[in-house]
Amino acid sequence: MEFVVLEFEEKVEEINEYFSFIKRTTHLRLNSSDETIQVSETVHQILKSNLFLLLYNLVESSFKNALENICISITNDDELKYQKVIPKIKEIWINKEYKKFGEKCILPRDTEKSTFLINKIDTIAQEIIKLNFTNTLSGNVTPPIIKESINEYGLETHDVRNPSSLFIIKNKRNNLAHGNETFSQCGRAYSIVTLEEIKNESINYMRFILEHIKDFIDEKKYKI
Repeated sequence: MEFVVLEFEEKVEEINEYFSFIKRTTHLRLNSSDETIQVSETVHQILKSNLFLLLYNLVESSFKNALENICISITNDDELKYQKVIPKIKEIWINKEYKKFGEKCILPRDTEKSTFLINKIDTIAQEIIKLNFTNTLSGNVTPPIIKESINEYGLETHDVRNPSSLFIIKNKRNNLAHGNETFSQCGRAYSIVTLEEIKNESINYMRFILEHIKDFIDEKKYKI
């Protein structure tokens, strides 16, 4: 998980450097050996809107990697068995490994249903937990999705905030990716001051979420 946090902070540095450049480009002239290039208003707006793509990439990639690290930590935790994990992890594992457990099944010949089920339950109790992360986040990461996802793994969510910036970032990223809005239109709608507020709020929120998950893993709160 330390690597996920480190990678997050490296991306934050890149975004902050990029934003610092945007702030200086309103009337910027770039001098080359044979000409002076003026950064036009249109180009400036495009640079501003591209910040939404960078921020969304930061949010989704860091959150996906953090959830994947929960699965890796549980899987690598010294042959952790079913009866030793919290109910939420049991639920995830049952849903993935025994999807047909509750469905009508053909019993072995001369075997009573109760005996069959007892044997199944005993088998489950002795099995070692192996979780493989399935990414279903693509293009849809917002605070409610984040809360729902971490709650599925048993992390407390009562102190998790609900910043509006992530809704804006997700919507703008999708509009730009699907061609519903041009880059110049998007950039024109946001001042530098507002963009900085969105950037700072989203980064601080994700830093909080990653620390929340890191604590869950480090303290092994997935165990009973």
